[in-house]
Amino acid sequence: MTDKKAYWGIDIGGTYAKIGCIVDGVFRMVQTLPTGESCKPETLLSSISDIVMEYDAVPAALGLGTAGLVDRSSGGTIRFSPNLPLWNNVQAGSILENTVGIPVVLDNDCNAFAVGAISSGLIPSQGLWLLVTLGTGIGGTIINQGAVQYGTGYSGEFGHMTVKEGGIPCPCGSNGCWERYAGRKALEWYYSTVTGKRLSPLEISLSASNGDLQAKEAFREYGRWVGLGLANLAKCFSPMGFFLAGGLSATTDHFKKAALQEYTSRCRHPWKVTV
Repeated sequence: MTDKKAYWGIDIGGTYAKIGCIVDGVFRMVQTLPTGESCKPETLLSSISDIVMEYDAVPAALGLGTAGLVDRSSGGTIRFSPNLPLWNNVQAGSILENTVGIPVVLDNDCNAFAVGAISSGLIPSQGLWLLVTLGTGIGGTIINQGAVQYGTGYSGEFGHMTVKEGGIPCPCGSNGCWERYAGRKALEWYYSTVTGKRLSPLEISLSASNGDLQAKEAFREYGRWVGLGLANLAKCFSPMGFFLAGGLSATTDHFKKAALQEYTSRCRHPWKVTV
């Protein structure tokens, strides 16, 4: 247990929940918990609370980021999360507040990441920029003049723009969504179709680094869809540039070339992508 003020950040994604804190300006990853489609909110939030309170009896602050549509005006309610189907209309912010005893700030995970990146200077405070997170799904944030743009409350759902009419069904209720072709499961599927094997993105990345031609082909197909989606966004927003984050952004070296080729074949906006 720490005897110093700790500032906590919780990231609830479609595959894992990551729990970390900052003490004396130093970030520490405390624990990672599995999530997934069968993840129950009451169970996970209870586990998160127990971990925080075991480490820190009096937390200084706690922020929670989660995938999906987050209603920030209602005490922190997750209205809809396609990759966490049991979390719809869950008041996650209020539940954690009641157990840890301090106010909890809840936002979409990509927006939460953007706020941190802006405050630390990673994303410029001038101009229009787009943040895209590549992971289990695809998240997005619109940043203008150093501020997150929420629109009527839920802007930035880039992963659910249609990129293929009549395409793969999506848990959001639509089909052909971008994240069905450029999310975690898509990369795994591209690899399995040519090998018959099911590997994780990390394993596919390691195989590609070791010269596995089939892994490289999977990344080429994945990169093509990343580039297509970025081209659509560039034509809609004409941003000064993109920032890529999320687990799959760590594999950019494997798909950047294919993404760039697809992007430049579809739009005239300059390729300015920072990872």
